[in-house]
Amino acid sequence: MSKGDRTLGVRADTRAVAPARAEVAPAELAWLLAPPCALVLLAAIVLLGPPLGRLLFPTPDIAFWPTATPTLAIRPEPTEQARFLIALAGPVALSGLVAWLRGRALPLRAGTVALLVQASQVLLGAFVLTALIAQERHVYDESFSGGAPFRRVYFTAPTLVVAALLTLAAALALRRAPLVARIAALTRETPRRRLIAFALVGAFLGLWLLTSINTEASFNASNFGVRANASFWLDEAFAVLDQRAPLVDFHAQYGQLWPYLSAGVMAIFGASLGTYVAVMVSATALCLLAVYAVLRRLVRSSLLALALFMPFVATGFFMEIGPPANRYGPSNLFSMFPMRYGGPYVLAWLLVRHVDRLRPRRAALLFLAAGLCVLNNPDFGMPAFAATLVALVWTDARPWWPRLGALALEAAAGLLGAVVLVALLTLAVAGALPHFSYLFTFPRLWGLGGVTMLPMPALGFHLALYATFAAALVAATVRAVRGANQRTLTAMLAWSGVFGLGASSYFAGRSHPEVLISLFSAWTLALSLLGIVVVRGLARERRRPSVAEVAVLAGLALAACSLAQTPTPWSQLDRIRTAGPPNSPIQRTDALRFVAEAHARRGERVLILIPMGHRLAYELGLVNVAPYVSMISMPAVGQLGEALAALRREGGTRVFAYLGQVLPEHRQAIEAAGFRAVRVTRDYAEYDDVTRAGR
Repeated sequence: MSKGDRTLGVRADTRAVAPARAEVAPAELAWLLAPPCALVLLAAIVLLGPPLGRLLFPTPDIAFWPTATPTLAIRPEPTEQARFLIALAGPVALSGLVAWLRGRALPLRAGTVALLVQASQVLLGAFVLTALIAQERHVYDESFSGGAPFRRVYFTAPTLVVAALLTLAAALALRRAPLVARIAALTRETPRRRLIAFALVGAFLGLWLLTSINTEASFNASNFGVRANASFWLDEAFAVLDQRAPLVDFHAQYGQLWPYLSAGVMAIFGASLGTYVAVMVSATALCLLAVYAVLRRLVRSSLLALALFMPFVATGFFMEIGPPANRYGPSNLFSMFPMRYGGPYVLAWLLVRHVDRLRPRRAALLFLAAGLCVLNNPDFGMPAFAATLVALVWTDARPWWPRLGALALEAAAGLLGAVVLVALLTLAVAGALPHFSYLFTFPRLWGLGGVTMLPMPALGFHLALYATFAAALVAATVRAVRGANQRTLTAMLAWSGVFGLGASSYFAGRSHPEVLISLFSAWTLALSLLGIVVVRGLARERRRPSVAEVAVLAGLALAACSLAQTPTPWSQLDRIRTAGPPNSPIQRTDALRFVAEAHARRGERVLILIPMGHRLAYELGLVNVAPYVSMISMPAVGQLGEALAALRREGGTRVFAYLGQVLPEHRQAIEAAGFRAVRVTRDYAEYDDVTRAGR
């Protein structure tokens, strides 16, 4: 075995002579550096968080509605955001030190090195275990629930017991050479096994994606979480059908490019919930199949890839709210799948093909795809772009400085190409160039302004996710500096680590325990890649696993336990066939009647401040000029002014408001702007522009 062949454990060979200064393997160096780096990082988080927060995240000049502050829990968190950025720097700094110090002799004897490495791994194991125990005991106060305090336990005691037994079984099995050889023979790639694996992948995905299917009839009988969120995603697509254009005159909240795609399909096949769901579910299936293709390329076996893929899907679709037959979670949270994860996962597939010298052969084309991810959703797109750059830096064979220069040029060219493509899209659809500042409308309101922010617990399971992403990045660095075989695995370890760390900003902002589940997919991907490294090492060396390797195996076992949440097909078919009461949150039949009674002329520009207002306008032949999907998306005073200005700019005079969201302070602002109420019911109001009527 060559020097430094191990990544997560301690090398099996021993030194016959113990010199005063020893050259340590890259993996050992990483473990030696981890504890002091962690101490420095902790000190920086505690001491530098407040001043850095004041410097980087000053209070933004945003005037919020008075009622928005308590109802939307507006709590700017500059200190927490600065501490999050410092935490991100930890794995990056550790990776940089490993690369810089590689090959240098340290004033340590071999026995001391081995002892310190073991101690470092024990500390890591204790850290992860502490995070798990803290999650089990943490009590979330009423600010997280709006009601009684609660606990959020992700893995129950029986689940932990089963995971422990699976971990023990895996460790024992990997020490038995005949069993390992037998498994290798049974999973060796053949055309027949490939077809069987593909069929099982399709069936398994189909089972899970049934949970995301709803019809117009079944929607109002779906889980409350689905009903509460669907109008935001769906009306973005109807906004495009209603002659609005994201990045031009409409602020999309979740994805700037997805509304164009879904609206295009709906324009061809029918503007209904069914068509929209078909687009979203198909896109989710394709992006998850891209992950399966990545795993298959890494393990070179369709059946082994299936064994990793099934826990990846089940854990990524971890249930947030039950019951299992009518659940709510990432599988039917379209703002996560495919809007946030879809582009990055396809990008990961393109990355492994590129590293394997398949198409796309030019890195600029890869960065073009990464740039489109950024322009669709910066929250996950920017981490995906950075992850792609880091993965290529660690796997490029050119000398260091020429490598960095060439990749920087390719990255700039790809991003510029993405900007040009999006500009051509908006020119074709709306006849105008995009306003790229719209990408940061909601990050500014939510991230800097503090809308719906929640404090992050000091200890909790989120730290286990952080440790996993950090381990993936450091493992990639170790493999890169020692020139490990299979560059694609190195690339994907780097990609998953950087992507997971960056995407964690989603939880760092709104640190709700259910929001953490949205990161489980990225976490399980990184865990699966680390599992490939660990299992290969243990199977090759047939030894007891180290503490770090046990932690990885235990994480994979926990992910495997999520398979128990796999839905039954009959329960989902029964749910889809069950019709809910009429007037659902996406149909708004009462609002449709109210707006229709105004007898507006076809094509008239109106401002509809009602959820699903763009769908209402589209179905009535009107044009809703609202630049947002809902008053909930408009917590700032200036946003209502922007909407009223758009109405006047396009020659409209009427405003339709839903009084459940357009509160008295909003109504006063509408009237102060020159509109008067001409029709009011218990739930809705119509206003007319008296300034224009008097001209």
